[in-house]
Amino acid sequence: MGPADVGEVGPEKPDGEMTEERQAVPSPGEGESFGSWLRSQREVRQIELKSITQSSKINIRYLEALEHDRFDLLPATIFVRGFLREYARIVGLDADEVLNFYLAASARDDLEGGIENVSSRPATWPTGRTVAVGLVVVAILLFLVWRFFASGDPDAAEDMETMAPPITEVAPAPPTPEPLPEQALRVTLEFRATSWVDVHSDGERTVSELRVQGESLTVTADDEIRLRLRNVDAATIEVNGEPFEHGAGDDEDILISAPGSAGAA
Repeated sequence: MGPADVGEVGPEKPDGEMTEERQAVPSPGEGESFGSWLRSQREVRQIELKSITQSSKINIRYLEALEHDRFDLLPATIFVRGFLREYARIVGLDADEVLNFYLAASARDDLEGGIENVSSRPATWPTGRTVAVGLVVVAILLFLVWRFFASGDPDAAEDMETMAPPITEVAPAPPTPEPLPEQALRVTLEFRATSWVDVHSDGERTVSELRVQGESLTVTADDEIRLRLRNVDAATIEVNGEPFEHGAGDDEDILISAPGSAGAA
């Protein structure tokens, strides 16, 4: 169960009470962007952006990017869907309507960006040197063809192959992944379902993000790693290459200590 699957809770009223209502809201008006519409829906309900960050654990820079139509600063669409569902849940909007408005705005932004890139691309023309080299190559090929048919010599065909060797492209080598630092504790999570994950390594938060099925996450520390999974059954855990069993539930701390440290069992 990911952050979008948490029980539905309505927006915070000015007097601190919560409501479970989902209000159908009008779509962005003509000339109004998705981000400004989203921000106005939050402000009219008197909800601070910081409150949404604290409740959803979504980085505030992603929320600001949504409200300012900076779609280029957002992660993959699957993560943005989760962000918007949490946003809609807290503010009290219909999540499906918010997603539809965002997808329409994102598609329009991509289309306008593509047209702008094409129209601003400078026209390029072949230089005089390029044209001259091309004419020389064509002349040589025509001469070899004439020689082949005029003499009937099969060796002429071999000459043509020699003059025009096949062009091969060497695929670039894949980048070498950077090795993780040598530390006493190495924890790997393999995700078989979607879950929000928070990681503190040696007391400092190093990860706070959404992970989906098929992804893996490896973190290291000198002494201690503290995990918290929104959906604890979504991931298997290995510690220094060995399976790690725990009895924690959803949103409960999983404490893993390095062998020989003060907190080790």
